[in-house]
Amino acid sequence: MASARILIADDEKEILISCRKILERAGYEVATASDGAEALNALKSSRYDLFFVDLRMPGRTGMEIVSLARSVDPSMMIIMFTAFATLDTAVEAIKRGAFDYLAKPFTADQLRLAVERALNHRSLVEENLNLREQLTLNRGFDKIIGTSEAMRKVFSTLQKVMRSDANILILGETGTGKELIARTIHAHSFRQDKPFIAVDCAALPENLLESELFGHEKGAFTGASQMTRGLLELAHTGTLFLDEIGELTLTLQTKLLRALQERELRRLGSEKMISVDIRVLAATSRDLRAEIASKNFREELYYRLNVITLQLPALRNRREDIPLLANHFLRSFNEQYHRSATSLSPEVMELFLTYNWPGNVRELQNVIQHAVLLGEGTSVEFSDLPDHLKGDEELSFSVMREKQSESVEKPFLVELLRRHRGNVSEAAAEAGMTRKMIYRLAKKFGIDVEQFRRI
Repeated sequence: MASARILIADDEKEILISCRKILERAGYEVATASDGAEALNALKSSRYDLFFVDLRMPGRTGMEIVSLARSVDPSMMIIMFTAFATLDTAVEAIKRGAFDYLAKPFTADQLRLAVERALNHRSLVEENLNLREQLTLNRGFDKIIGTSEAMRKVFSTLQKVMRSDANILILGETGTGKELIARTIHAHSFRQDKPFIAVDCAALPENLLESELFGHEKGAFTGASQMTRGLLELAHTGTLFLDEIGELTLTLQTKLLRALQERELRRLGSEKMISVDIRVLAATSRDLRAEIASKNFREELYYRLNVITLQLPALRNRREDIPLLANHFLRSFNEQYHRSATSLSPEVMELFLTYNWPGNVRELQNVIQHAVLLGEGTSVEFSDLPDHLKGDEELSFSVMREKQSESVEKPFLVELLRRHRGNVSEAAAEAGMTRKMIYRLAKKFGIDVEQFRRI
């Protein structure tokens, strides 16, 4: 990133001249400021990739400037100069938004290294953001949608592991999108142009699943009228996705472990060993450690599959993503079925935000599909929802809603208002709610909307 733009703020003229010469020789574009006011004016009038600021300058302190600079450009890297290098100083600088601090006096090499570290970190952050934007594109059901903290952790892990060849164990409740994640990993790996073979380990009995996995020769068993290659063999050079791996019997676990260790397999009824080169992605909703403790899962297979663990959050633990997901599914099913429902009623959205979603994203998708197919208006109404969401038909929605836990609604509203700094219009738009509903909920929970505008 040799073309990066750097601003240096320090009241010592010698420091400014020295740093400018060192960094310009390294190929960077450098600007300087001799006090806090000049630095802030420079930040407001131009964009910089990296900002060095001295702790002690006339007027505003470096700590104050760090906070102000962060509000001007949240993506800019900040490093603090200080001759008073204490742990407290470093911690406070980082709390205010600095990436690092550099103690005076420093050498030219230390300065260049600090720049390289900061710019490399910035590049990594930008790559993570680009990945998240790529993964959240609303193009059908083969893309991942979410901006919650829980999903940001998933995106961060994906960015690190997708281009590796490590085996990955994907954990999560039913309906959280484990196969979707597996397909995304494959699509961004160097095996992306090779086969992706998915196996539902819970779908077939042991005798059939063994044949499915390893293949068989003609005459290997009754009904084997021809040679058939197994799924492991078909996945050669590509990715094998073993869904619900916890359902495999111990016998099949042993055979699978041997095939993965030796990178070869033998079809049923054959003596010939066949080499295979596969990346394995496995998924389960079971607690495999508990299964190991109860002797239902082989520990050696667990560690063979679990080089990397990816934990997917339940939908109830990422409620801020519900409006994004619901509106995405609504648009998709409208297009698929040529319907005209363009929005979710405030009552429906409020119910979605408080419902526990035991079936997770898959259940939400099915609910929207049901509502689009049976609804007749331009808005999905409470009456369009499946019966299991309506509860007792004689129970009014308002009574039903009051039965929902305040511990769910209130934190969601607080996070929504915090993220939009008290802008009720923006918060309502993201949640698919009306401004009136936001104010009504805020009043219900005793939340002062104004306090978020002062943050």
